[in-house]
Amino acid sequence: MAYCPKCGVEVEDDVRSCPLCDFPIPDVNEGRHSEDSKYPQAINTYDEDHLGKKNKAFFSITIIALSMVVIIGVIYLVYPWNHVLLRYIMVADFCVLAMVFFSMGYLHPNYNFLGAYITVVITCLSVYLISGSQSGWFLNFALPIATLLYLDVSLFRFIFKHTRHKSQFVFIPSNLILFVIVLAIGIDGIISLNVLGSVSLTWSLIMAVAGTCIIILLQTIYHRIPEKTRKMMKKKMHV
Repeated sequence: MAYCPKCGVEVEDDVRSCPLCDFPIPDVNEGRHSEDSKYPQAINTYDEDHLGKKNKAFFSITIIALSMVVIIGVIYLVYPWNHVLLRYIMVADFCVLAMVFFSMGYLHPNYNFLGAYITVVITCLSVYLISGSQSGWFLNFALPIATLLYLDVSLFRFIFKHTRHKSQFVFIPSNLILFVIVLAIGIDGIISLNVLGSVSLTWSLIMAVAGTCIIILLQTIYHRIPEKTRKMMKKKMHV
C-alpha cells in the first residue's frame, strides 16, 4: 500500500492522487523493469558471443589438424614415401595446434605462457630426435635459448604489471629496452659458452650500454619535466 506524502492517508498502489487532499502521489514502482516491458534492460552478451566464435574457430582448426594426422598416418603406413619428412610434418601439426590453443587464452595467462614454452621445448626435442643429430644442439642451444626467452618474457610481464598504471610513453619503452638487453646478453653468453668454452660477452655489451643510456635518459626527462607538461604529453600521445 502507498501513503499520501502530504496528509498520510493510506491509498491503493494504482492511485496517483490523494482522495482527500488531491495531492499527487509518486509511483513507487517507477524504474523497475517488468518481464513484459516494452523496453527491457540491456544485457551485455559480448563475452558469450566472443567465446562462441573462439570455440568455433578452434574446433575448425582442430578438425583440420586431426584430418592431417589421419592423412599423414595413412601415407606413413601404406605409401613408401619419405618417412622422416612425414614425422616433421606430424610434429609441426601438433605444435601449431597446441600454440593456437594457448594463444586463444583458454587457460590462465601464466598457464598459457608456460604451455607455449613447454610446446616449443617438446617440438625442438622431437625435431632433434627425428633428425638423429650428434651435435647436441638441443641441449646446447635450443633448450637454453627457449628457457632464456621464457624467463625474459616473464620478467617483462612482471615489471609491466607493476608499472602499467604509470606513464606509458616512458615505462613501456624502458621495459622493452630492458627485455632486449637481457635477451641479448643471454644469447651472447650461450653462444660464446658453446663455441669458445667460456662466457665472453661482445656485441651484447654494446647493446646493454646503449640501452641503459636510453632508459636513463627517458627516466630523467620524465621526472624532471613539470607536471603540466607531463599531462600535456600524455594527452597529445593518447596514453
